[in-house]
Amino acid sequence: MKLIKVETHGFKSFADPVTLRFDGGVVGVVGPNGSGKSNINDAIKWVLGEQSSKELRGDNMQDVIFSGSKIVPAMNKASVKLTFEDPQEGVVTIERVIQRGKGLNQYFMNNKPALHSQIKALAMQSGIGKSSLAIISQGTVSEIAQSSDEQRRGIFEEAAGVSKYKTRKEEAIKKLEKSEGSLKNINTSINELERQLEPLRKQAEKAIKYRDKSRELKEIEIGYLAHEIERLSALSEELNANLEGVQETKESYENDIEEITKKIDRKKIESNELNNEINKLAGVEMALNQTINNLERSFDLENQRLQMIARGELNVDPEQRKKAIFNQIEQLTHQINYYQDIKNDLESKLEESKTFISQKNALLNERRAKFESLNKRKISYETQLRLLKEKQSKRTNLFKGTRTILENKSNFRGFKGIVADLIEVESKYSVAIETILSNALQHIVVDNSDTAVKAINFLKANNGGRATFIPLTSIKEKGIRDDYLLVLRSQPGFVGIASDLVKTKPEFAKLAQFLLGNVIVVDKVDLADKISVLLERKYMVVSMEGDIVRPGGVMVGGVQQESEELLGLDRKIQEMENELPGINSQMSAIQTEIENLATERNQKEHYFREYSSKISANNVLLENANAALEEAKVQASSLGESVQNVGKEAKVNDALEDLNKAKRNLSVTQFDLSAKRSTKATLDDEINALDRSRNDLYKNLKALNNSYRSKIEEANRASSTLAVHKERLSEFYKLTLEFARENFPLQISVEAAGEIIADIRSEIAELGNVNLESIEQLEEVESRYNKLTADRDELVEAKNAVIEAIAELDKIIITRLTNVVHDINLEFNNVFSSMFGGGSAKVEFVDPKNVLESGISIFAQPPGKSIKNLKLFSGGEKSLIAISLLFAILKARPLPLCILDEVEAALDESNVVRFAEYLQQLKHQTQFIVITHRHGTMTRVDHLFGATMQKRGVTSFFTVKIEDAKKLIEEAPEA
Repeated sequence: MKLIKVETHGFKSFADPVTLRFDGGVVGVVGPNGSGKSNINDAIKWVLGEQSSKELRGDNMQDVIFSGSKIVPAMNKASVKLTFEDPQEGVVTIERVIQRGKGLNQYFMNNKPALHSQIKALAMQSGIGKSSLAIISQGTVSEIAQSSDEQRRGIFEEAAGVSKYKTRKEEAIKKLEKSEGSLKNINTSINELERQLEPLRKQAEKAIKYRDKSRELKEIEIGYLAHEIERLSALSEELNANLEGVQETKESYENDIEEITKKIDRKKIESNELNNEINKLAGVEMALNQTINNLERSFDLENQRLQMIARGELNVDPEQRKKAIFNQIEQLTHQINYYQDIKNDLESKLEESKTFISQKNALLNERRAKFESLNKRKISYETQLRLLKEKQSKRTNLFKGTRTILENKSNFRGFKGIVADLIEVESKYSVAIETILSNALQHIVVDNSDTAVKAINFLKANNGGRATFIPLTSIKEKGIRDDYLLVLRSQPGFVGIASDLVKTKPEFAKLAQFLLGNVIVVDKVDLADKISVLLERKYMVVSMEGDIVRPGGVMVGGVQQESEELLGLDRKIQEMENELPGINSQMSAIQTEIENLATERNQKEHYFREYSSKISANNVLLENANAALEEAKVQASSLGESVQNVGKEAKVNDALEDLNKAKRNLSVTQFDLSAKRSTKATLDDEINALDRSRNDLYKNLKALNNSYRSKIEEANRASSTLAVHKERLSEFYKLTLEFARENFPLQISVEAAGEIIADIRSEIAELGNVNLESIEQLEEVESRYNKLTADRDELVEAKNAVIEAIAELDKIIITRLTNVVHDINLEFNNVFSSMFGGGSAKVEFVDPKNVLESGISIFAQPPGKSIKNLKLFSGGEKSLIAISLLFAILKARPLPLCILDEVEAALDESNVVRFAEYLQQLKHQTQFIVITHRHGTMTRVDHLFGATMQKRGVTSFFTVKIEDAKKLIEEAPEA
């Protein structure tokens, strides 16, 4: 491979692009010290893959980028490109680029990105790699001259090309050491695993049994949990519903107690107020009685005196006797008028009370009748509601087979429900739809025929009755022809297609079409027959009242018998539950009104009795006064006086007026007092009655609270068990109820499942502590054990292979190194003789029996001198001997390219000439680039490049004539 061109830009002092072309032979590069001529050597080393910045005379790799000068700024990128000519490959280029700051090296081969390893391989393959003899500097010569025998061995190894074998051997030795270390570690691990395996096997055996039992438990427990969750959920709902009812009753009792307490408090306040008024009136009555007693005593004494005078029992003159009789008549007349006024007043009040009582009784009868009507309605609703709820919960109106499947629906994961539960109908269409569907309302909807078959077998096995099943995957939608629909829509009284009058979930739309899609609903039976004729008797037509015209013309109708309702059961229950509170509210208001009316009537009845009693007493007094008056009139007649003259002759006694006034006031007071006492007595009776009612409510509330607590405890137990089951299903088994119900149907009775679950749990408990991870741990340990034993076997095999490879590499190294020393020895003597003008030289192993580690000594005998070791020669002689050895190596193992960087610097002029002339002998096998400043070399190269710094810090190259070369190197670099 021949180097034909070097291109560089930005590398070290090459701020300007530099291109050097080579035609082979010996090319010299000259220039003053500091001109940067040796940078071409560094550039070639760098592009060939040099990684050490010290080898490139820098601190770090970015130092190869031009750092700038006073007149030229620093550059950010450096690149070097070599172009080779290969007889087989043709032109080959390799390039390396580095950018400042990024520190990233880029390699290119034939202008395509390449790896460092590819560049290195190409360089090693061609013999011009950085570690070969292709680049020789003055330092290389010094190393050969000054190094020990052992150190000098390296150059022979390079010449023998055993570096790659040594590298392979070193890698093999490292691999061997690593293998031995790995073997040691593996054996340690295997021993440790062997100690773990036996206890793990025992643990895993127990864990496997636990796992199998757990799986067995899972298979049955999940179905059991799903069944129990549904049962307990239904029970909880029922209990909660009952609790709501109890709570409502409890609240009703509490509200009634509160209302009664308020009534009692109000009536007690009213009773206290009446008692205060009664006490006041009693005081007034007492005072009036005292006044009347005093007046009556005076009046009686005077009246007795007058009567005695009138009867002649007292001796008085006739005038006095006449005056006494007239006074008596006057008194009696006033009394009679007084009693008559009281009678009239009492009779008026009696009639008023009678009218009031009659009105209140009529109103009471009306309100009681209304209350009784509402109460009957309430009892009817409550009875119906209880029956409906009983039907809803117990499904008493279902066929035995349907009821059996519903009670065991958790056993059938494809169960969807009965038709009645899957469709919704407005109340106005319910009669028509119920008539159409009839018994089909109890048909059981399932997902497919497999579920239906399974359910039928279940009914047979458990004597569960018969049932009809509708598999959703088997049915087909039904409908009415489009032309018939056009006819229908134009008919008055057409209500709709039955399937359009119901609501379902989307998944059951097909069911509605299957059952009702070809049935027509109209308002009246006569229209039903007419439409049936129009549609050629092909479809069922049903009236809103439930009359049917079947396909073919058969008609069914009349009064609908009461049926066991299925459709709209929830709606009916809801309607009644919504109406009951309103009825209760009306009844409560009417009851309050009745109580108030009764109180008012009772009070008036008491007044009525008081008035009647007082009228009777007053009539007696009136009769006595009239009799006395007649007697007084007779006495007056005996005296020859007319009664008409009484008023003229007698004066009304003021005392009598006072007495009558006091009596009237007393009568009014006593009446008020009696009325208020009667009212108070009535109030007290009402208070006692209310208190008794409240006590009864307290007793009922206490009993209800006991029942409430009992139901709460039962609900809590159900809720607690339900929560445990749900947690077990969701947290332990990580399953939803729907998935468990569909995929783990319970195939046996709940009781049997519970016993099996208890037995399995007992067996699991007997296992004690179980390490479930031991199964995986055992698998893992066994896997690791098997892998480690396999790895150990592989390592032993690989170790033996490495030992064999090392032995083979040793053979190659010994052979190649022995051969190269022999070949170099032959050439070395000839080159030495040429360079020294005679004499002899040789190289030999220090320890021929240990070629792999032996150092290599150099012995030389210049003309006229004795043979001696290289160490004993002078500096110039050492350099010439070292150069002779290098030339011998190049002759024995020619390289396509060799760069010599001032290697002859230590030679005297005559030896420089010999050096340069010998290069001419070698140029036919090796292309030389000689960096020099020696005249003897410059005059004997085939082509000469000059390096200079026309700009400070920037190297440039140009072709130099031989006669100008000496002048060039003597010039100092320009500023």
